[in-house]
Amino acid sequence: MEQYIEKQLSEGYNAELNKLFEEWIMSYEADKRHLFCQDGLVVKYKEENSGYNINEKWHEAQRKIMFIVKDCPDEWGYDTRRLLVGYERETSQKDAEKTRNLKGRTHFFKNIARILYGLQYMTEDNKGKELNDQAHNDASIIQAFNDIPFSYVEAKKLAGSKRCSSADLSAALMRDGAFLAREIDILRPNIIVCCDQNGDIFNGVVQHYFQGQIPGEDAIWDYVYEHENGQKCNFGCKLYYYKEKGVLLFQSYHPSRSPKKEEWAIYEKVISPFRQFFARYKTFDVIAKPIQQ
Repeated sequence: MEQYIEKQLSEGYNAELNKLFEEWIMSYEADKRHLFCQDGLVVKYKEENSGYNINEKWHEAQRKIMFIVKDCPDEWGYDTRRLLVGYERETSQKDAEKTRNLKGRTHFFKNIARILYGLQYMTEDNKGKELNDQAHNDASIIQAFNDIPFSYVEAKKLAGSKRCSSADLSAALMRDGAFLAREIDILRPNIIVCCDQNGDIFNGVVQHYFQGQIPGEDAIWDYVYEHENGQKCNFGCKLYYYKEKGVLLFQSYHPSRSPKKEEWAIYEKVISPFRQFFARYKTFDVIAKPIQQ
């Protein structure tokens, strides 16, 4: 399997990313380079005879979903495209197995998988209770996480510790914003989820990838979330639709659960404005067509 993993990491989109990373790493001082995390298309835990190649699956996908997180909290650099397959070390293999099965105290990847499911399968006719029930079914989201192609990107490429401050994240985005824009341009996602409740990643992507452009009023959803009974909640939802590029840009919470945010809110912060998109535009085809031209 290792040979097939390496093949997927060294061809197609990932090969283009590798060239970018060589340049990006060299932009740092020598004593910082070991902290650099490579990322991009997450390789799935599948044998070669399955026919599953992440570069091909990404190319074929109508919905190209990218999650941009803050940074790697492990204090050392590695290739996060190996999240689901690990390295050859036994401890790495055990960690990868836990990730594939969405195990973990903070539910970080479980919440990403739940959002991934909703973004992949929502349609105008499937955006209510049935979709919600499936997105909260462990078997469904585990399968989705291990089958649906997605990209996983760190906004701050140098690995940090357990906490990434807004100041550190903003400084990294200012320094590396042009590199990050090039990474996004290589992968050409049409759904980008910025996993940072303060909006530093969202604003950085607007500034560097979209050159500071703000969509028109008919392509912005920015509101305080309400329950069906009209009761307002303590969080907002934000979605920009960039029509010319064919991209939906979401502001999300950091995916880890905490006493300050319930897991349903992590999901709804992204999925609620996606419902509003379908209510207005009825179909995802308006997004997919610019990508396919």
